[in-house]
Amino acid sequence: MAETKQIDTKAVAVGQTSAHSDGGSFQIGGAREVHDHADVALDFIEKHEGFTFTPEEDQAVLRKIDLHILPLMFFSYVFQFLDKSVMAQTTIYGLMEDVSLVGQQYSWCGSAFYLGYLAFQPFGGLLLNKVPLGSFVSCSAFAWAIVLFCTPGAQNFSGLFAARFFLGFVEGGISPAYVLITGMWYKRDEIPQRTTFWFCGNGLAIVIQALLAYGIGHINKTSVATWRWFFIVYGLMGLVWATILYLFMPESPLQAKFLSENEKIIAVERLRENRTGVGNKEFKPYQLVEALKDPFTYYSFLYPISCVVPNSGVSFFGALIVRGMGFSNFVSSLLLIPLGAFECISLLSAGYVTRKWPNMRCFMQLATTLPGFFGSALVYYLPTSNKSGRLVAFAITGCANASLPLQFALMSSNIAGHTKRQTINAAIFLGYATGFIIGPQFFITSEAPGYATGFKAMIVTFGTTSFLPLGLWMYLAWLNKRKEAETSSSAGEVVYVRNEEFLDLTDKEQPHFRYSK
Repeated sequence: MAETKQIDTKAVAVGQTSAHSDGGSFQIGGAREVHDHADVALDFIEKHEGFTFTPEEDQAVLRKIDLHILPLMFFSYVFQFLDKSVMAQTTIYGLMEDVSLVGQQYSWCGSAFYLGYLAFQPFGGLLLNKVPLGSFVSCSAFAWAIVLFCTPGAQNFSGLFAARFFLGFVEGGISPAYVLITGMWYKRDEIPQRTTFWFCGNGLAIVIQALLAYGIGHINKTSVATWRWFFIVYGLMGLVWATILYLFMPESPLQAKFLSENEKIIAVERLRENRTGVGNKEFKPYQLVEALKDPFTYYSFLYPISCVVPNSGVSFFGALIVRGMGFSNFVSSLLLIPLGAFECISLLSAGYVTRKWPNMRCFMQLATTLPGFFGSALVYYLPTSNKSGRLVAFAITGCANASLPLQFALMSSNIAGHTKRQTINAAIFLGYATGFIIGPQFFITSEAPGYATGFKAMIVTFGTTSFLPLGLWMYLAWLNKRKEAETSSSAGEVVYVRNEEFLDLTDKEQPHFRYSK
């Protein structure tokens, strides 16, 4: 192995170089330059140089972070899912008839949310790189509550389409923000379990939505149509939640009021092994170029499309599919509860396995998506007389929802350099929105209630979602072997720059960076 030499960033000479993972080098530059372009946490780390803490103190801080940050992200995802999927419930309470939706117009209203979501993404990455994330998510929650209040005023397809578009636009940054927030609070081996936990908000939301729909569905003695009450109630809930986020969501570990000064040091220092830092507000063009050359960027765009196309059928057509099996409106709402329960079980199981065996992320994507493949195939091929079998098969498709948050975790753990992270994060959610735009179009109104084309699309895309991660696992393993080989065969010394973990260098710039798979 090549010898590792340490260099102090405070005294580094102009023009000092370090080994680059592709055989080249990167310029470290002068001490002042290092600080000007480094992570926001570097000055804080150097101010508290030499601070030590025990594993017990580390765990105590982790528990504090979990108790404060995770509930905020979890319930944000509950409310976000309730808002974006509310139309799936309102269809069985008169929405389509009142707004005179015909043909594929309902599908297009479903896609409208993600057209707005897609419209946000091109400059969303830049915005998230500039604004405090805590303030951003609270303002977004307030905005989506206002849009929900406006939605009951829709009188036709155009009005409903516009409302859904703007709802998608204002919600377009929530998930990308939470992926970044998770990365700034947790170690890389903790990220999958925490990501799958807050994503469980989707599964719980399906359960809550079913119960709320059963209750709201009985509001039928007022001048306001039943389906409009869904948006009013969810809008009120959104306003309350926006207030909670504004009061309690910190901008970063450096500004966390629930941590003491020593706990803040521990919260930042424990991120050192990630080599991804806390944040950097500077846009670095070279990192954008590196992201555009990285195959992981294009995989991160395509994989969410494969994940989301089949799940769009569940999100937009779940209640209609269950009702088409021969159940009443109220019973159809309640029978979506098992779908949410399977999603939660799958997410929690995936989180547990990847926490215990960190390099099982890609394999867990395979394991959690296969039930979706077999479930959708059974719904399609079982006779319509087998109501129970088809219902159970439909419910187990919820297991496949664990594959997407595991992809979020792979990005958060494997990409360093904040401009590069923002770029690939944006690519993920461009793919996510694209999948949700495409997906509903496979569920053709004239094919109701069986939706044959929709279930064929689910079978195919669940299949690709299952096996693509195996290729990614091999690619990441190859990158690690290449880094090991280049480090071992380095002709000179391998330079370690003091606190290089907080210099906002990309994963390719850091010879000591290793990929999680």
